[in-house]
Amino acid sequence: MRLITSPVRRSKVYENTLQALGGKDAALFPTLREALSFCAVLGYKERRKTPLNPHAGTEDIAGAQYQINEAVDIVFALALADGKNSDILRPEQEKDCVQIYEEYANGGLDLVQSWIERYSDVSVEDAVWRGLNTIGVRPPAPSKPADEVVGPKF
Repeated sequence: MRLITSPVRRSKVYENTLQALGGKDAALFPTLREALSFCAVLGYKERRKTPLNPHAGTEDIAGAQYQINEAVDIVFALALADGKNSDILRPEQEKDCVQIYEEYANGGLDLVQSWIERYSDVSVEDAVWRGLNTIGVRPPAPSKPADEVVGPKF
């Protein structure tokens, strides 16, 4: 598994939205990294790639947070899907991969923020599910209980 040494930036414009999605007090994701990864995949799905505004300020998530989990795979998978060329995966291209991830995450955060504003009468979790429903993403169907297994009688 590749490691990321570069910090991953996030825009301060969406800091409240990110904090509502992930972290110790959030209901959807246990970490900011996981919330940001969700937003990056959402941004890619919806073709929302938005550069970070350097004038708005940024916060960093240390690259070490992307080393021993699935998030590193998401960074490189998005870069590969975006660039459609495996050269992006070369070690010297790491910063480009991180930038692609950051821009999709920024676009996804913008979309999630619009859902939270549109559905302000419900919880953040419900607003996200309603928003996902508008783009064709449905919650998983409840699993059907298994038929009762009847053991043999001897």
